[in-house]
Amino acid sequence: MSDSNLVKIPKQISSTLNSVNKTISNNKNLKLNINSNIILEKEETLNLPSISSSFDFNDLRGASDSFALKKRFHNEGLLNQLVSINPDIKEEITFLEKMRYELYGSKPYKGIAKNIHTKWLKRLNLIQAKNQSDVRDLLFFTLTKYFIDISDSKEWKKSNELLKKITNKENNQEFYNLLKGLTEHLDNQKKFLEHSVNLLRLLFPKNNEEQEKDDKDTDEGPQEEDVNEQKNKEEAQANSPEENKVEDEVHTPESDTDNSQSSVQGEEVDIEITDQQIEEYLQTIDSYRNLGQNYKAATSQYDEIIEAQKLCDLEELIALRKQLDDKCDIYQKQISRLANKLYRKLQSKQNRSWSFDLDEGILDTSKLTRVITNSNSSLSYKKEKEIKFEDTTVTLLIDNSGSMRGKPIMIAALTTDMIAATLEKCKIKVEILGFTTKAWKGGKTREHWLKNGKEKNPGRLNDLRHIIYKSADQNSKKSKINLGLMLKEGLLKENIDGEALLWASSRISKRPETRKILIVISDGAPVDDSTLSVNSSNYLEKHLKSTILSIEERSNIELLAIGIGHNVGQYYSKAITIHDVEELGGIMFDKIETLFT
Repeated sequence: MSDSNLVKIPKQISSTLNSVNKTISNNKNLKLNINSNIILEKEETLNLPSISSSFDFNDLRGASDSFALKKRFHNEGLLNQLVSINPDIKEEITFLEKMRYELYGSKPYKGIAKNIHTKWLKRLNLIQAKNQSDVRDLLFFTLTKYFIDISDSKEWKKSNELLKKITNKENNQEFYNLLKGLTEHLDNQKKFLEHSVNLLRLLFPKNNEEQEKDDKDTDEGPQEEDVNEQKNKEEAQANSPEENKVEDEVHTPESDTDNSQSSVQGEEVDIEITDQQIEEYLQTIDSYRNLGQNYKAATSQYDEIIEAQKLCDLEELIALRKQLDDKCDIYQKQISRLANKLYRKLQSKQNRSWSFDLDEGILDTSKLTRVITNSNSSLSYKKEKEIKFEDTTVTLLIDNSGSMRGKPIMIAALTTDMIAATLEKCKIKVEILGFTTKAWKGGKTREHWLKNGKEKNPGRLNDLRHIIYKSADQNSKKSKINLGLMLKEGLLKENIDGEALLWASSRISKRPETRKILIVISDGAPVDDSTLSVNSSNYLEKHLKSTILSIEERSNIELLAIGIGHNVGQYYSKAITIHDVEELGGIMFDKIETLFT
């Protein structure tokens, strides 16, 4: 299969699957390696491939869920013990045991139960498609059909013609009783396996030669060596609390859940095991399959990418900038102080950063005392690190929606202005962008849609307005005036974040700098009344998630979001939420400092 047919699972999704599986299995060491070249289970690690035409997302979910349930509800030693005694029915015993722990373990979780059920239905179809002449294939088909419905009704028995092919009149009822016994002992592996062996022996009795050999061995009695071996096995089992626990205790989903919650507490597991939380995580994962795939615009002919100075005349722009400075006078000193602090940090880091304890370089005189006092100590050298900040570009993307009106937009404008000036002094390129719409309630795009027959599910139904306040190559002193535009009456309208992100990321990706950083400042989820009135309620939100995943996983852009009074962490893997807009300046400068130091 060519790599072009593969779709890699984003790290966000992979991490969520790992978290869910650690919790379900009650094993913090459990690990899923997704996007592997092979499907391989080894001890506490499962390798799973990228999504392809032959291994889709449902397969991946089913395999990962099965792995977690196996680690939680299955005892391998107990299975191996029975298999060693009954090697001729190893395949069948293993098949039944796998079915047991998957069906039993998935009961408390609707999402997992659905995945497991889908997986078995898929297997049922595969078995059915085969030429069902083999008795074992018929058995697998019958058992699968029986267990996926957990049906012990007379109707199933009556309608299942395959039952007649794998049983006879003499053992038909006994077979059915043993089958019922299996469903009654899904919670107890030992009893379930005992019933399984009895059922399989009914269908596949040992041949006469083997039976006679077994009888002879029984008559002669075991040899001394065998007695000792058996004794040692019994002692080992007696000293194995884990195995005794599996054999002697009857588990229930409720008790297992309680135990897992207590044992996971304080461990490196990302979530607690509650039905609601796990279902929420699984829904998040499932939504990945269709994220943004059907996103479109009714028309893009009325969209606009425009420089800030073209949206109002120079005189008005000067007045707006003065208004911004006057209103932000109270924050001016604070933000200036933060800017100076950042500049000093960056300069010191850029000018003088060293690597120590090297075998060659400049002699580290600070370590000479150690060499003199200890003859075994060798000379230590140091080298200055090359940190080229100028090989970095930063884009600040500001939500220019109506909800940002007032203090949020003022502080965002002032902070980005100061950051741009500070980074520019350190020869770091900075771009400042904004996004909104040209109109409320759809504008010309909606009119276009109405004139053309009101297509069902038309997609985005408003005119985009993307604003360039400062390009990466523009001097911050020349662009300073442009940020006053954010105070212009009537500028701030709706916010369609997904398309704004695509636009900003496409601009920064074309830059020649090696390191690319995109910082989004927003106060909420994407909203456009016109679009959401004729599409699904989460239409814009799904597209935003899709866009973020694409940028985070398939580009070299470092993406960071700062949410003002709104948790943007539900969208971005790297996000900060502030509840007071006055924190924005401090948070932004701190994050910039962290990124570079």
